[in-house]
Amino acid sequence: MFRLELHQLLYAYTGFCLAIVLIAACLHNMRRSHREHLALRHLLKCGLCAFEFRDTSGTELPRCPRCGALVNRDRISRL
Repeated sequence: MFRLELHQLLYAYTGFCLAIVLIAACLHNMRRSHREHLALRHLLKCGLCAFEFRDTSGTELPRCPRCGALVNRDRISRL
């Protein structure tokens, strides 16, 4: 067994707790970004009327439900 003084024990305990919080925050951020990616996967935006809609069909150029224009499957950026 190894000997620790009180201030070294406090530093070790604090460092261990901060490491757990950091790992939990990183895991939460990874799960959140994955959920956002899945939510935006089928979201399309019409270039003519700027209507955002969800299309899960496999068509290459779906039609906008509002104006009927053909829409490209471009990724929508959420900044």
